[in-house]
Amino acid sequence: MKKIIEELKQIEDLIIKCMKCGTCQAYCPLYQKDFFEGSVARGKITLLESIYEGKIEDVDNILKYLDYCILCGRCETNCPSGVKTTEIFLKGKSTLRKVSDLPVYQKLLLKVLLGKPDLMSSLAPLFHVGFKLGTKKVKDDIYKPILEGFGNRYVKGIKKRFFTKEYGGVNKANNEKMKVIFYPGCAINMIYFDWGEKIVKVLNKLGVTVIVPETNYCCGIPAATMGKQDMMKELLNKNYDYFKSIDDVDYVITACPTCNHSLADMGINLGLKLPNVEFVDILIFLSRVLKVKVENIISDKVTVHIPCHYNRDQVNDIFSFTSKLSSNFTPLENQNCCGFGGTFNLKHYDKSTVFSKDKGEEVKKKDIKIMFTPCPGCAMNLTDGVMHVGAECSVMHPIEKIYEVIEKYVS
Repeated sequence: MKKIIEELKQIEDLIIKCMKCGTCQAYCPLYQKDFFEGSVARGKITLLESIYEGKIEDVDNILKYLDYCILCGRCETNCPSGVKTTEIFLKGKSTLRKVSDLPVYQKLLLKVLLGKPDLMSSLAPLFHVGFKLGTKKVKDDIYKPILEGFGNRYVKGIKKRFFTKEYGGVNKANNEKMKVIFYPGCAINMIYFDWGEKIVKVLNKLGVTVIVPETNYCCGIPAATMGKQDMMKELLNKNYDYFKSIDDVDYVITACPTCNHSLADMGINLGLKLPNVEFVDILIFLSRVLKVKVENIISDKVTVHIPCHYNRDQVNDIFSFTSKLSSNFTPLENQNCCGFGGTFNLKHYDKSTVFSKDKGEEVKKKDIKIMFTPCPGCAMNLTDGVMHVGAECSVMHPIEKIYEVIEKYVS
């Protein structure tokens, strides 16, 4: 415990910024549901303080409360004192895991799946099959776009198709204006193949040569959320080394806000040396960098769920760009977290699905046909939610519709 206290003391400067004002209660999606102080940021911070103040030694119990967090970052975004809650929680977990380590099977999963990306890719068909079998209700006519994204074809014959294997390397544009790196992340590499394929093809049409890593290394977030920050550092450094090896590239394009947050922000928090590139979401790249204006391409009633890991400027850009895709756009009243939270969904599925079903009920009530979201994790949970409530709504990335019309916007 002495060593643990010493490590926690290293983040005391971050912890003492919390004034216990309770503002985080208004923004924590879990607290909104259970009104439990252990759910909210100030409660978790108080528990960590209690350890280095010598008041509590029950590490397992505190880890349980730290784990009970979606890590949506809404408490941090809205904190009047600027408390870096995500950094505190991840460091706290990493420290406490030195006393109470992960179960053996979880350690093996991290080491094998995240540490060996080729092996992880080879297991991709199992993810497809698991999703297909795990959905409560499947209607191919309604959910065709979703099922194609999740690899409907893989279930029959367990065909292997990995994004980095087919698109790894240089995907050259005929009328090249610039080069970028596209970091697909685990979800696109293994599940949302179509997102990645359409991103490459859209960018190529717009004169952007796209370089894709031939091996996809995880961004490290799953390891960090399980208390293994050293593994996160290792994975981030592998990605950074690859980005640094590519010349004449100013942008790394992402299609997952969590991956973007990890690559752009968390590496800095961990003291790593980042490459001299800008990490930018594909929709923001299209709107802000390429200045593409794709408007009124859909007649269906549509909406958008904005993921949590965007800052306020990014949220405004994503909303503005997406809302113009249809003249029949209807904003969601429920702008809360979808509840996915990566490993949170695996550990607390019953809690996680409450949020996605709330969204599903709203789109069902409003008869919304398409719910856009630019995050694969959100798409998974929201797909589950609309299926649970029987909503006739497809969940997809905006790039899927942009791809269908991009020829009209190429000058």
